[in-house]
Amino acid sequence: MVKGGLKKEIRWYGMLAFGVAGIIGTSWTYMNTRFYELYGPGGVILGFGIGTVMAALIALSYAELGSAIKREGGEVAFAYPAFGLKGSFASSWMLFLGYITGALSFYVIGLSLLLSWFLPQLNTIPIYSVAGTPVYLPSLIVGIAGALFFFYINYRGVKVAQGFQVALFAILIAIGAMALVVALIKGSIENMHPLFPEGMNPLRASLRFTLITIGYLTGFSMLTMVGEEAAVSGRTFGMIIVMSVTLAGVFYILQMFSGAILMPVTESVNLERGLIDEMSLVARPLGYAMWIAAFIGMVTSWNAAMLAGSRLVFSMARMGLLPEIFARLHPKYGTPVNALLLSTGVSIVFGMLGLGALVWFLDITGIAIGVAWAISVLSMILLRRRFPKLDRPFKAPFGYITGLIALGLVLTVTVIPLIPGTSMSIEWPHEYGVLIFWIVLGALLYQSSKRRWKELGEETVARNLLGEYYDSLYR
Repeated sequence: MVKGGLKKEIRWYGMLAFGVAGIIGTSWTYMNTRFYELYGPGGVILGFGIGTVMAALIALSYAELGSAIKREGGEVAFAYPAFGLKGSFASSWMLFLGYITGALSFYVIGLSLLLSWFLPQLNTIPIYSVAGTPVYLPSLIVGIAGALFFFYINYRGVKVAQGFQVALFAILIAIGAMALVVALIKGSIENMHPLFPEGMNPLRASLRFTLITIGYLTGFSMLTMVGEEAAVSGRTFGMIIVMSVTLAGVFYILQMFSGAILMPVTESVNLERGLIDEMSLVARPLGYAMWIAAFIGMVTSWNAAMLAGSRLVFSMARMGLLPEIFARLHPKYGTPVNALLLSTGVSIVFGMLGLGALVWFLDITGIAIGVAWAISVLSMILLRRRFPKLDRPFKAPFGYITGLIALGLVLTVTVIPLIPGTSMSIEWPHEYGVLIFWIVLGALLYQSSKRRWKELGEETVARNLLGEYYDSLYR
């Protein structure tokens, strides 16, 4: 049995910072005007509103499960009492694609994309090309340095990562508040017209953008990955999960509103860098502040993804999917150092593919996360039936109804990209090929893991996954 406990050092404010700032990324600072052009300010703002409600419904299921089984690995642990080892495996393998192969690897490339606005020299010295897109040496060096920096922050302990996240979160909120105040002073509601693109049905515009907003609001689930490290009660844990997605949604809505009223939308749609350029036209330092917000959004998302990805690897090692060495903790800092090394190493290797190939992984990340979401929502429904006496400090209101609605939403956003011909469809043959490859690779790993599980015994594996919750569930 895997031994050793993680330190309970994440306070409520740290959880909120990881949750909200982990959701708020970077593209809201430069993509808002592009969204206005496609869906209109009304479609964008209403779409974010609907998307926030949808994501909050899904988060309620996570909040209930997280409060009842506050265990590292989140979805991986939730799935076991509902679906057994197959469910835990499916969830962990899809999350590995989403957190490590997709998100973490993207930041290795994305960092230089953002910095290149001021340092175009980063896009020089091409060393090779993947999928027709060159990979530049300075850009790659910067990305690898970024990955190593976040490895070090998390290696030193979750307390260090928490302090770093909280400080940047405060700055991010301050800049967002500044943007809203400037827009209210300098802008006008009249600038929002036309609210919707000419000839497009308002409801259709809003619903189409809603599908996009779900991708913007996915980060809340990472909180369940660090359940054992959260120094809060089960009820508070659940409440913060729901609060995180709600506050992030409100932040997005306010920023989309700010950009829509700051200048006439008929003019803002011609700007290259959205809210950054809008603020620059008011005063250049304001534009720099918005760029800083974009940079912070990337950094806080990267930090949260590194924390979640390493804990996923740690949980996978606990259940025998990966060698036990990845479940070992640093004797001084109490961090899963080998899991951090694997997460960092995989992100660098895939990041070296460059944006041309990495975009294939990014596009199917939504499907991978959607599968894990579906398993978790189903787990919430099934656990209510199978283990009604399980202590649930936070209970989703109208449990079964909420769960079924959330399941319908999850299946919608997961299945639509698989349907050819829609604006959200993944690409054939590359992206379908990556998805098929990942499923086949997972099937091979599952078969090899069955031998490991047989050696350990399923009860040992289950106890490793569930810890003290094993007895409350099965005794």
